[in-house]
Parts: sequence; structure tokens; C-alpha cells
Amino acid sequence: MTMTERKTTRRQLLLIIIGTLFFCPAAGASTSSLSLLKRSVVSKTKSQLNNNRPLSSSSFALLQNGDHHDDLLKQLEVLRGGDSKNSQEVASSSRGDSNNNNNNVVIRNTITATGLILCITTLTYLHWGTIKTFFNREKFRTAIIQTLNDVASQGHRGLLLYTIGFVFWECCGLPTSVVETAAGMAFGFHKGLLGSFIGKTCGSILAFTLGRTLLSDVVGTKMDENETFGLIQEGVQKKPFQSALILRYSPFPQLIKNFALSITKPVTFPIFILAISIHGFPFSLLWAALGHDSSVRLRATEMGESMTTNVVLNSILVFVTIFGFVVSPAITGWWLADLRK
Repeated sequence: MTMTERKTTRRQLLLIIIGTLFFCPAAGASTSSLSLLKRSVVSKTKSQLNNNRPLSSSSFALLQNGDHHDDLLKQLEVLRGGDSKNSQEVASSSRGDSNNNNNNVVIRNTITATGLILCITTLTYLHWGTIKTFFNREKFRTAIIQTLNDVASQGHRGLLLYTIGFVFWECCGLPTSVVETAAGMAFGFHKGLLGSFIGKTCGSILAFTLGRTLLSDVVGTKMDENETFGLIQEGVQKKPFQSALILRYSPFPQLIKNFALSITKPVTFPIFILAISIHGFPFSLLWAALGHDSSVRLRATEMGESMTTNVVLNSILVFVTIFGFVVSPAITGWWLADLRK
């Protein structure tokens, strides 16, 4: 046998051994080597896919013999264009999953809407007598006066209960103007102002504390998803007190005003308390005066008396309305626009 024939024979024998080890996974002690070789091929193939490089025919052929890479093979076949049937099955499966998810969402929304309608219908049926009162001016007026008299008759206990309830009301970010007006009607101007201002201030401080401690992760995640809050944080970093005050007077919901400032570190507790006091006290003063004036007029009308128009109070209400709908959004927009520069 010549030297050339020997080299050819050795090369063929080497190829036979490699082929046997790779294509026959049960070949005794070569199993671990085979696993390592397959993992390297799979890793190399994934790297080629991620870098959008074409796969070699050898890599694709080697992967076809693996039992644990069916999903990868389907993707490779689709990319190579060699198995349109599998690609259609994958696309059909994806569309089926999407349709199932959409159907589940529709079913959940339908169940929720049906439940709400049933609850509203049931409550309306059970309390129809009370609801009809709102459509009768005389009965409605009488009901209000009776409720005011009942609350006012409890004295300091009623005022304390109202203040505690208002703390949690403010902490939840619910509208406060109607509640503060009702307090002025029930307790009079001075007690209504005291209960409303203390309740609103303590509620804001409670929300600020929760946002800085127990709910910091939740608030931070929600605020990071908002582009506007990123601008607010930038403004707070530059001028903490001025930014906190502008945010308190902004048209943002009460919940955002409290919790957004809680995760801005430059806004300390003294700065926050000063900001909410400057913003909150004038409004508490206004709503308590409006409630007291409305209560006096209701009782005067019940007794058949008439009262002159309170020009000062009406003028303040007009100013507050213009400020809330025009001035406040304009100042907030100018502030945010300046931060975007």
C-alpha cells in the first residue's frame, strides 16, 4: 500500500469514527463528548441567528439529529425556507394563541361589565326611594337640612369622626372640594375650616410617608413609566420648594400630587408640609365659607326668609374658577416646557 493510499485510508477511518460518535448518541463512553459537541453547535447556531448571519449546511444538518432542539429547528427551517409546512404551523399556532388571549380579555370585560350593571341595578332598586329624593327639590332640601342637623348635633365627636375620615379620603386622592363644602355646611365656618384643613394636611402627609416607605417601589415603577414625571424630577432637583408648590397648584390629580413628590428626595418633609399648607389653607378657607353660606341660605329659605347675594364670595369663586381652568394649566405647561429646554 502506497503512502497516498495509507493517508486516504486513515482519513476515511477518522471520518467514520467521527460520524459514528456524532450520529449514534448511544455509543457508550462517547455520550458526554457528544453532548458537549452538540451544545457547542447549538450555541454557535444561536449566535449566528442573533447576528443575522446565514447558517452553514453542516450546522443545520448536525442540529437535525438532536432530540432537544425541536423549536430551534423549526425556526431554522423557516429562516432557510426549507419547510413551509412547519412555518405555516408556527404562524397558525401564534394566531391561535393571540385569538385565545383576545377572547379571554373580551370574556373578562363582559363579566365585569355585567356584574357592575347588576350591582347598580340592585342598589337602584333597593334605594329607589332615596334616589327619588334627588329629583324633588323640596324633599332634597329637607333631607340635606336634616342630615346637617344630625351631624352638627354630635358636636366635637362628629367633628372628630369627620376629620379622621377626611384623612383617609385625602390619602386616597379623592376630590376634596365637595367634602370641605359639606363640612362648612354641617359644622359652620370655623369648625368646618379646622376639621377640613387638619384632615387634608394629615392625609397628604400620610400619602407622602407611604410613598416614601412602604409603597416606594410601586410608586417608583409607575412614575418611571411617565415621561412627564421625569421632567418633574428634573425640576425638583433644581428648585425643590418652587417645583413642589407649582405641582400642588397644577391640574394633576390629587393622588399624583402627593405620591409623585414622595419619591423625589430633594423634597423633604418640612418642604412638603410648607407647600401643602400654602396651597391647601386658602382652598379650605374658601370651601368652608361657601358651605357655611349655603347652609345659612338653606335654613333661611326653609323659614321663608330671603338673603342678599354675597358679592365677595361670588367674586372669589369666579377667580378660583378662572385660575383652575386657565391660569393653573398655563403655569404648569410653561414650567414643563421650560424643563424640556
